[in-house]
Amino acid sequence: MNTTLKKIYNVFFSLEVAVILSLIFMAGQIYATLGFNTLQEAWGGVYETKWFEAIMWLLGINLIGVMFKYKTYKKTPIFILHLSIIVILIGAAITRYFGYEGTLHLRNGETKNYIMVERSKANPADVYKKDLGFSIKLDKFVLKHYPGSMQPSSYESFIEVIDKNKSFKYHIYMNHILVYKGYRFYQASYDMDGKGSILSVNHDPGMWVAYFGYILMAIGFLWSMIYKKSRFMMTVRKLKQSGLFAFLLFILFSGVNARAFDLGEFAKKSKTVSDEWAKVLVQQRGRIEPMDTLDLDIVHKLTLKSKLYGLNYNQIVAGMVAYPEEFQKLPLIYVGHPAIRKLLGIEGKYAPYNAFFMPNGDFKFTKEIDKAFKIPDKDRTVLDREWIKLNERVYIAFEVYTAKIFKIFPTPNSKMMNYRWFSIADLQNAVKSGMMNPIDAQFYFNLFKNLADGIKTYNVELEKKTREKIYELQKTYSGEILPSESRIKWEIFYNRAQIFPMLIGIYSTLGLIAMFLGFFEIIRQKRFKKIETLIVGLGWLALILHTANMLLRWYISGHAPWSDAYESIIFIAWGSAFASVFFFRKSMLALGAGLFVAGMFMMVAHLNNINPQITNLVPVLKSYWLLIHVAVITSSYGFLAVGGMLGFLNLILFAMNKKYNLENQIKQLNNVIYLALYIGLALLSVGTFLGGVWANESWGRYWSWDPKETWSLISMIVYAITIHGKMIPKLRGEFIFSLLSFLAFFYILFTYFGVNFYIAQGLHSYGQGVADGYGWVNILFAGMGAWFVVVLVSIFMAISSKISKPVVIKEENKNNDYHPQGENNGM
Repeated sequence: MNTTLKKIYNVFFSLEVAVILSLIFMAGQIYATLGFNTLQEAWGGVYETKWFEAIMWLLGINLIGVMFKYKTYKKTPIFILHLSIIVILIGAAITRYFGYEGTLHLRNGETKNYIMVERSKANPADVYKKDLGFSIKLDKFVLKHYPGSMQPSSYESFIEVIDKNKSFKYHIYMNHILVYKGYRFYQASYDMDGKGSILSVNHDPGMWVAYFGYILMAIGFLWSMIYKKSRFMMTVRKLKQSGLFAFLLFILFSGVNARAFDLGEFAKKSKTVSDEWAKVLVQQRGRIEPMDTLDLDIVHKLTLKSKLYGLNYNQIVAGMVAYPEEFQKLPLIYVGHPAIRKLLGIEGKYAPYNAFFMPNGDFKFTKEIDKAFKIPDKDRTVLDREWIKLNERVYIAFEVYTAKIFKIFPTPNSKMMNYRWFSIADLQNAVKSGMMNPIDAQFYFNLFKNLADGIKTYNVELEKKTREKIYELQKTYSGEILPSESRIKWEIFYNRAQIFPMLIGIYSTLGLIAMFLGFFEIIRQKRFKKIETLIVGLGWLALILHTANMLLRWYISGHAPWSDAYESIIFIAWGSAFASVFFFRKSMLALGAGLFVAGMFMMVAHLNNINPQITNLVPVLKSYWLLIHVAVITSSYGFLAVGGMLGFLNLILFAMNKKYNLENQIKQLNNVIYLALYIGLALLSVGTFLGGVWANESWGRYWSWDPKETWSLISMIVYAITIHGKMIPKLRGEFIFSLLSFLAFFYILFTYFGVNFYIAQGLHSYGQGVADGYGWVNILFAGMGAWFVVVLVSIFMAISSKISKPVVIKEENKNNDYHPQGENNGM
């Protein structure tokens, strides 16, 4: 091999080129998610292009060469970990070149022996017929809803497979698929009349290869964490020697207004009677819940608080029911924009309900709100979004004052109507339509009047007896769907305890104290162990309280508490607190950083735009694979958040280094950062691919380049580069590693907040206009761009250095083990 070929070999099969190819791969994905309006456009513009395909091939070839050049096969777990990437790429290639997807649309009683297959993801309308070799008959399609709502609970296809030699019946529903002769049939959608089913069909010979790669990756990560020759364990040993680390096992309502109203008197005397009002069961969004929960939701949406004017949320709603005329004069509706406050003529942030209506009862701002709704979401200004929010708040108040929102009355034929309950505002229409007889309607109206009168007169006994009568009716006509008395009591306790909001202050305060103590100890070169023990103990108590409240929410809701935006952010905060208290409690800086990050995430979860309501799950989310996937991947955010915060703190130490000589502390903190990032990357990688398994078992596609999964992959690449930077000359310094660790977390922030609330497209999105103005996105872009530039410049400097130097053939050492630049090459 001549010198030129050796140089090409030496450069191409290098970590620097691996990073360059990874950055190009990342850039393509970023362009696909941000540069196109739809996923179909992204497929045509990036994912199905030859250059994107070529990058993946080059990455695979480079990885194989690097593995053998650096002899990773000498370290089995490291070899398995890197081999898993090759296996996943092979599975993806088999899927790309030999797999195909289609749809099977059947009406009740219809039989077909073919599917319609897409020629290209970029043009889903371009399809052709593909013979199955057997037939599928739809015997019956069943659409189920949550009680009293039109929200789907489940959609199911009862089919018959008809083949030459055999036929059999099968039941397909979300997360329960049919596998037959290499085809996988999934419940994807249905016809609007409820008499037809749409099945997605997948033929993917590469699936099991990719699955095998996922398994290898999990084994490789886990093994590398206990393998004594891995960089991970070497870092653990360094920290043990320094006394900064102790590594344990890895766990993963309107009444007659005849009484004069006094707000102060009402605040003092209505507490007990409003507690009885709060126990009334109500149907909301297909869920049966205590009035306490609905009251909290109402007041939170109206005021963005749970208390106001000395009234708790139950007293406020009870007052709106019992004294509608008085409460309509009370400033209860939050107005966020100064321009709207000026139009309303108010000085504070709250406006009374009456302020939104003219003397004749017409709404004042119909024109402004209609205009805001007509503007596409991406073009709406902050003012437009505030008009839309204000419209919702005024309508909620309207529903309370008219009692339309309080659906508490079932009917004798409740079961035949999917357990639909009625409010007193529904009674007239229910009688007209024959769903309820006039006698029952009048009885129900009187019951509700008694509830209002009980509040007006502060008559707790009347309120309690009326509530019990209503409960007996509910139990008689809808007993099958009522929650247990225990669950009702615990839900009320959950609402009133407000443990999650309380943890904002606890975590943030503990975190700041711990970080201050850590810096103070560094400067004084002295440890204050009693204070450390106290902080760690309080951290454990906060984590236990957090865990218990999450389990309580799980019990109340009936599903794992990481199924929506609020819950997932709460879980990320838990992950940060867990990582810091369980793994990094020996370092006050690490502990404080983790607790402070947990407090910040808890604060974000309780921002005005995040909905903390307990809701039912859509069918596709009823999967144990989803439960595991979300738990693992959101746990990773906690570790990576700790690593990012510690990176920032280490940069501060660098600024103090010249005065206090903190080189040893900087190195030790970087070791802690490395462990946090490595565990986080392992959880992120395994969690991402577990998401692929969930997607495949739910709708037949383990990778679809959905923005969330794409950005998860981007984040994996970012952290892989950050960690491997210790093996590349221009990236291995302590300062660069701390800087990259801090900047890398901007990718995680965008993966969660940017994709869920800014891009707002795809299967994972929570986006509902919560990212007003999107100004915060620019900060994330700046952080991500800075990381990209630092890595890119460093890599080009490293490559230039390699090209300019003569090729030196190194002799193998006694162990026949090559360490580039004297560094250990194991992760």
